[in-house]
Amino acid sequence: MDFLIADDHNVVIAGLKGALADAFEGANFSLAHDPREVFDLLGRKSDYDLALVDLKMPGMDSFEFLERLCQQFKSLKVAVISGLDDPETIKKAIALGAVGFIPKSVSEDTLINAVRLVLRGDTYLPPHLLKVAMEPDPDEGALEIPVDLKHAYDVLTERQKEILLLLGEGRSNKDIARRLDLSENTIKVHVSGVLRALNLNNRTQAGVIGEKMRHIQAAQDIGE
Repeated sequence: MDFLIADDHNVVIAGLKGALADAFEGANFSLAHDPREVFDLLGRKSDYDLALVDLKMPGMDSFEFLERLCQQFKSLKVAVISGLDDPETIKKAIALGAVGFIPKSVSEDTLINAVRLVLRGDTYLPPHLLKVAMEPDPDEGALEIPVDLKHAYDVLTERQKEILLLLGEGRSNKDIARRLDLSENTIKVHVSGVLRALNLNNRTQAGVIGEKMRHIQAAQDIGE
């Protein structure tokens, strides 16, 4: 597994590298501190499994850097890791081609889960910002999630609903396994069952549904 990590703070690079090295045994790392170093590295080697890049680095405008990176290296998976987490920044990053947006405030478990998610071809977004971040702009096509909440309640088992709600909190499979006192493999099976039952493409979409269900349940609890 080959990773490119780019951030202008050495402590962030060290933290990311340490977490990924623990999770991906034998992984190789290339490190950059600004956009120029990123493009220099990619000029010599472009077949990284994933590039984790900070948006705000000296030397180039944040979105200009991301747009150029995604356009010039179309086969490269690029995930943004940032201290910013406002919806507009996230929406623009995804629109420019990023396959994920990971706030620097997430736990190590969530970081690793997000990386695993994008490596297998899904998109990672912070669950608490999914609903807003995935709302379409008026001039753009709708990003539809092909399920309504009533359908979700009707077709899911009680255990699947429980897991869907936890996905809506942004929990990793490991977190959910601990919470429910089940094995991680069992959770993976249940998550796959949720995606299949709701005809969803990935757990990012499941997180949107889970987040909506959590809000509805919270409102009902308050009403009672």
